[in-house]
Amino acid sequence: METIAPRTLPFRFYFKWYAGAFLLAWLLCVAALVLIFYKSNWALPVEGRDEVWSFSAMLFLIPALYLWWIHPKITQTVQVFHDHIRISNKSMSWDVAFNDIEKIETPFHSFIKLKMRDHHTWWFSAALERPDYLWEGLMRSRPELIGGKENYEKKRLELVQYDHHEKRKEWFFRHKLLDVVNWLIIPTLVLSIGYWWQSGQVVINSKGLYLFRLTMYSMFATMGCAFIWSVVLKKFVFDTKVKEQMQDDGSKLRDIEYEDSILQKAKFYQAITTVLILGVVIKTDLNMFSITKLKEGAQAFKLTAGKTIVVDNRYNCVACAHPVQEGDLLLFGRGTLGEVLALPGEVIAQTRDGSLGRSIASETVVEVPEGHIALKTGANGQEVILIPIDELVGRLKK
Repeated sequence: METIAPRTLPFRFYFKWYAGAFLLAWLLCVAALVLIFYKSNWALPVEGRDEVWSFSAMLFLIPALYLWWIHPKITQTVQVFHDHIRISNKSMSWDVAFNDIEKIETPFHSFIKLKMRDHHTWWFSAALERPDYLWEGLMRSRPELIGGKENYEKKRLELVQYDHHEKRKEWFFRHKLLDVVNWLIIPTLVLSIGYWWQSGQVVINSKGLYLFRLTMYSMFATMGCAFIWSVVLKKFVFDTKVKEQMQDDGSKLRDIEYEDSILQKAKFYQAITTVLILGVVIKTDLNMFSITKLKEGAQAFKLTAGKTIVVDNRYNCVACAHPVQEGDLLLFGRGTLGEVLALPGEVIAQTRDGSLGRSIASETVVEVPEGHIALKTGANGQEVILIPIDELVGRLKK
């Protein structure tokens, strides 16, 4: 009997890129924690404890996700023999005999689920190179579990399409000039033009926070456009060509020149789409809104502690296009709430009965100095403080 050489299906190369991204994310969490503790003289900070617990949790979650998802894919290979599948790493291997398979399922996308007679389950997908070889091996050995010739051909086509799609991900930075435009020049221009435009319309107290938010918008828009264009091309261009090709001559080979030409054009359209989206973001001041989780003391202003609320960061000034007014509920400092009591040059007073107000018939009269604002804050909303205007974060949108 002729022995068929096994097909070796390694996991995709780009999982090593993901491993590097996980390491970078972990190091950034460490750096953030060090910075927080450094600013609080190496003690647990009174404010910002939510950030401390969040970053601390990430120090454990990132390695756990790496060990569960990434590590097996950069250390294992899958071999398809005529009668079994062998999953191997550097120290051990597991054999999955075709005769021990009880059921074959194809739940979604490129996934193949093997349910064994001993109730163990094995999952395979296009995370492997050439997963269609696995599907063909299953058809040869256990055709009765595949669900018929039509189902076999449909899934085989889908696996080839996903294999080509995943392989194209390794071309992510193939077109160097266009990639530099998309991932470096456009975000830089957005930061420059966005700051020039918006600084003439609104007061930017925290330039670092402003640039960070706009950078995040730039990156999300760039990544979102890249993802959307890749899905559109897969669904309506490349998948259609593969289907026609396999129907004509059964060939599963990629047309490298054709794919390269289409991807190059798509990256040009991606650049235009990204610019249009970011133009809308800056024009509508969308990046000047943020969300915050209300802390204790919110009840004094008839708000629920722990609730997430939108903050309009344009309202952080007095003599400007978006001025704060008496009665506005503002966020200032590190997430503290306060209600505007008086603006610069106005008088605040504490009356004989202890109530706060603007009446001059009182024991204590204070004029709010220039560059400051008077806020009511505290657990009962009756504590009055004077803060510099540049500490204002924004107005809460109820």
